[in-house]
Amino acid sequence: MSLRKSRSQSGFCAGGCILLAVVLVVLVGAVLWGAVSTYHGAYLMTSPRPSTFGPIPAVAEQDAAREKLHTLLETLQQRQTAESTFTAEELNAWFFGDGKNADLVDHLRFRTTEDWIVAEVSVPLTFMADVPLMPSFKNRFFNGKIAARLSVEKNELKIAGLDIEGNDHRLPWLFTGQGYRDTVQQTIDQGIRARLPHGEVILSRLESVHVENGQIVVRFRAG
Repeated sequence: MSLRKSRSQSGFCAGGCILLAVVLVVLVGAVLWGAVSTYHGAYLMTSPRPSTFGPIPAVAEQDAAREKLHTLLETLQQRQTAESTFTAEELNAWFFGDGKNADLVDHLRFRTTEDWIVAEVSVPLTFMADVPLMPSFKNRFFNGKIAARLSVEKNELKIAGLDIEGNDHRLPWLFTGQGYRDTVQQTIDQGIRARLPHGEVILSRLESVHVENGQIVVRFRAG
């Protein structure tokens, strides 16, 4: 493993990333369930090596995405209603443009599929405590997909659907509880506010969000 990769993983874990919180919900929740079969099910969701992602969008794509966001923000500042569509690649360009969120470049990419917004992740599991007589997570990685259908209820972002898969395995029953959905919803909300440019403004005016024909469609109410 390269020095750059080691530093990236160290910074990723130390930074309290929102993805870490989601993975904690998945794996620690399974471990605390206590059943050996569940522990092994969670273990199967991990891999011995990290996933690799392609390069982030080029500077020209970052500039185009930034200009599109600037136009949207100008409309919102005029307190008008607005609707905007953007692709997963534009979301990646906003998220990683100008060196932002560099600690996540090796760990995250966004995409869409059908009516889901998907975060493809590769998370080092060095933070996981060992359980006696059970295989260790510490030298493994959660390489998976965190997919969500989002909605807006009473001016708050909500999760209408959630699916989490690791290493082509899933524990569907683990994500049906409202508690899990609430935790993931809170981490998404916090991540938008902390990580996405102008996330606070976007959330404060958000009226609806859905995926249509491979594009993320967002509507904003008048201010």
